[in-house]
Amino acid sequence: MAEKYGISEEQYRLIQQQASRRAELRHEFLKQRTNPWKNSAEAGYVFDPALQKFMSMKATQFDQFKPNKRNSIFGICAIVVPMFVYGYFVWNERNDREQKIRNGELRYRDRLFKLA
Repeated sequence: MAEKYGISEEQYRLIQQQASRRAELRHEFLKQRTNPWKNSAEAGYVFDPALQKFMSMKATQFDQFKPNKRNSIFGICAIVVPMFVYGYFVWNERNDREQKIRNGELRYRDRLFKLA
């Protein structure tokens, strides 16, 4: 059968095992989800310990945060430096435009910000 799909016999057997495991897990999930003798508070809910651990980790990640050199440098490079670079470009562009207006190089009709 594996020759039909162009894979080795071992790979085909592994794929079959994975598919059967997925089917067993799906069957177990549906069995737990649709159990009519569960408490009404738990009805339709299947407890997943891995998901609970992930949600707990996300809820307490700021409590567990430990500042160090690496994440301090990342914060400076990702937040502080771009703000100052953007501010410099805005400041420089405004000063250049103001200088052109004061020297008469930029006509009133060509200005982006005008009163009339």
